[in-house]
Amino acid sequence: MNRKKILIIDDDPSFLEICSAILEESDYQVDTASSSQEGLEKLVSERPDLLLLDIMMTTMDEGLNFATSMRQSEHLHKIPIMIVSAQPDAEKGYTRSVDKEMDWISADMFMEKPINPQDLLQNIRLLIG
Repeated sequence: MNRKKILIIDDDPSFLEICSAILEESDYQVDTASSSQEGLEKLVSERPDLLLLDIMMTTMDEGLNFATSMRQSEHLHKIPIMIVSAQPDAEKGYTRSVDKEMDWISADMFMEKPINPQDLLQNIRLLIG
């Protein structure tokens, strides 16, 4: 059977390590990137079946901007995107609610950190099998 490929873009090395272990144990092929620039290069070269993406990296909304530009790309727009991120804090100037305004996120699904491994795997199966 052809293993599904998942790319994780997150600037937190421990999250990359833990998430990779969970996914590899469930027989997914995993690649990681610690920045959106590195992630873009891997998206183009590897063509994963799914992207797991953090919101807050170098900037507060780097992941959201990345997802939006992916959706506008002729070659990348069909790759499902799952945002896996801590809920942005209103104290930090974040005025939107992820729960109430999912339409402003260019993603297929949102999961809040910390994640439950079973929920993560279930959501991945919903998106790519």
